[in-house]
Amino acid sequence: MVQRLFFASLFVGTLMGSGHPALAQTPPPAAAAVAVAEIRQTIDTAWKEVQAYRTGGGKPSAPDHPALKWHATLWEYREQHQGTEAAARATADAIRLLVRGEFWDQAHVRMAAVGVDDRAWERLSAAVYEEGSTRKDFAYTIETLSKVAATTTSPTIKSATLLDVGRAQRRQGNMDAAKESFEASRSAAPGSASSEEAAGILYEIAHLSVGLPAPTFSARARNGKTVDLTALKGRAVVLVFWATT
Repeated sequence: MVQRLFFASLFVGTLMGSGHPALAQTPPPAAAAVAVAEIRQTIDTAWKEVQAYRTGGGKPSAPDHPALKWHATLWEYREQHQGTEAAARATADAIRLLVRGEFWDQAHVRMAAVGVDDRAWERLSAAVYEEGSTRKDFAYTIETLSKVAATTTSPTIKSATLLDVGRAQRRQGNMDAAKESFEASRSAAPGSASSEEAAGILYEIAHLSVGLPAPTFSARARNGKTVDLTALKGRAVVLVFWATT
């Protein structure tokens, strides 16, 4: 599917180079949606193969790791379609595959090639955090994402990267720095997914941390009666939260 997109891009590029008036314009939204759908399917195939490799006993950093093959495919797509949403997704997962395969040096080289205003950072940020979590060392995570947050002109990228800086600082036990990063993430792009997540984490830190009193609330039980947590003070209480979709 990715190959079909490559060939289509080359064909369109040739026509535009010849001055074809109908194609000398931004691709319509429908075409962009098709590209995103196809690259998502390619990414899904890549991750299924990586999972099968791991389940079958494949080792990280091995030369036969499928992450290398799929990374190359996705990166080639990025190079030919830069600036598109599909390319941003391909970029983020190309690097995330390297991280999951523990090809750290290759991943760092690729990260350095991604501009600070590239939409890929909205997804790539989580991959940088994943590396720090896997290696149990967040120095590279905090340094890299802090630089992106400080230099990008995109509010959503700033919010996404600061969110993962805060998560890394929290894992290090640096709660003051973490809260500052989460607050900056929340403020950078109000209404974005990362801003909402940062706000949720700040609430959790302030009200749901171990050792703090549980927030008071009341709810209707399955038998129709209202249960008020305040009325149960002094008794052992087990709260189970669940939901269906």
